[in-house]
Amino acid sequence: MIRIYDDHFRKALIVENEKIILDVFGDTEGLKVTIAGKVLEEETIVYIKQYLAEWFDLENNLENYYAIVSSSGTLNYMSTAFYGLRLIGIPDLFEAIVWCIIGQQINLTFAYKIKRRLVEEYGRCVVYQGDTYYVFPSPQDFIAVNPQDLLKIQLSKSKANYIIEVAKAFLEGRISKKIVAGLPSFELKQQLLMSVKGIGLWTANYVLMKCLRVHDSIPYGDAGLLNALVKFHIIEDKKDLVGTKQFFRQFKDWESYIVFYLWHSLSKDAKINSVHREK
Repeated sequence: MIRIYDDHFRKALIVENEKIILDVFGDTEGLKVTIAGKVLEEETIVYIKQYLAEWFDLENNLENYYAIVSSSGTLNYMSTAFYGLRLIGIPDLFEAIVWCIIGQQINLTFAYKIKRRLVEEYGRCVVYQGDTYYVFPSPQDFIAVNPQDLLKIQLSKSKANYIIEVAKAFLEGRISKKIVAGLPSFELKQQLLMSVKGIGLWTANYVLMKCLRVHDSIPYGDAGLLNALVKFHIIEDKKDLVGTKQFFRQFKDWESYIVFYLWHSLSKDAKINSVHREK
């Protein structure tokens, strides 16, 4: 879906059926984006700017967060070591949910392989300079797909059924990003997501954090998060939910960011795959 070069990355977008190739460069001044071979309408340019701002959380001022982290004991090094690291989101709600379903009870390496197969089999694509760039499939791309069809990309039977059920929920108008975002409370957002078969508590919390940017949404029970909390001696027992909740109180309104930084701390010095489980 993304091709990475030394100084930038390239990604395809499809906006109102218009196929677009983005080259995204980054430096201390911010992001610079070039559009390959197209002159776009102003409203499309506005959409792309909003998409990138949401994806990289560009409109969020992190200085207050760093002030909190710098006074947080063993985690204070993160305020300088990870300075400028923003919580990369998943702007597409359907993609965020499907990604969680794919990753249930398997390691990340295998989950990425399955996601790639899903995208290449069912997603749309843009061909540019001889290379093919895929776009994550939409719910509409699964209208005629039978759950059995998904088994060939090594999805389990239950996951295949869940993905089709989620696609139906979108197509029938039971959920959408606009509907979930419009609900007045975290609990109602969580409940609506969990009303769809295949979306458990972990997935609901992860999606609210990564897609809807609900900053106090914490994926309790995540293996990577628990490993990090134990690593920094924040808790000694992974079942210590009281201690975990007490820890997050100091990061009010920044809970999702400290979760992201804790995950990142593992990737820096230990190759620990985050495995989550849902029932």
